[in-house]
Parts: sequence; structure tokens; C-alpha cells
Amino acid sequence: MSKQKLTILQVIQKGGTSKKTGLPWEIHSAQCILEQETEKNGRELLVGTVNLPKELWASQPGDYLAEFGLAQSMDGKLEPRIVSLVPFGAQKAKPSAGVSAA
Repeated sequence: MSKQKLTILQVIQKGGTSKKTGLPWEIHSAQCILEQETEKNGRELLVGTVNLPKELWASQPGDYLAEFGLAQSMDGKLEPRIVSLVPFGAQKAKPSAGVSAA
């Protein structure tokens, strides 16, 4: 898994009803800036959107240390997914899977 600094600028919610199943759907996407270091280009800033897992839909704008993993999309492609977000400079992660605090 990979960890990178992610600045969330805004979370946008989209939803509707599936034409195929008739069931409601909802997606929350974060408009963000991703900072990464590469050997070839040094520090890079990437601007775009990334879908948030349901557990992170309430994330507020700000700086985070984002942990990414790969998941299979509905059409079979491997895509990066956020696994956890930690406020930048904090020490404890917000888990995206059903992990309970003891």
C-alpha cells in the first residue's frame, strides 16, 4: 500500500436511481491535490477527483495522509482506492473497513 499527502478541497455527492436495477445509488468524490515524490521528476502535484469509501464520506476539507490500495472496478480494471485518511500530522488512522476501536 502507498501513503501520500492528499489535500481535500471539497467533497461532492452524486446520486440517483439505477436504470438497470431501480435501486438508489450514491457516490462521494473528493476534489483534491495529491503530492508525490518520484525519482525522475522529484515533487509532483496532481489535481483531480477520487471516490471516497462510505466510511469516509463525512471527510472535511483539509490536509491528510492518505493510504491507497488497489481494488477491482465494476468493469474489471484495477483502480487505486483510499484505504484510510489521517489528518496530516496526526498519528491515528480512520479505518475504511469495519474495524472497531477497543
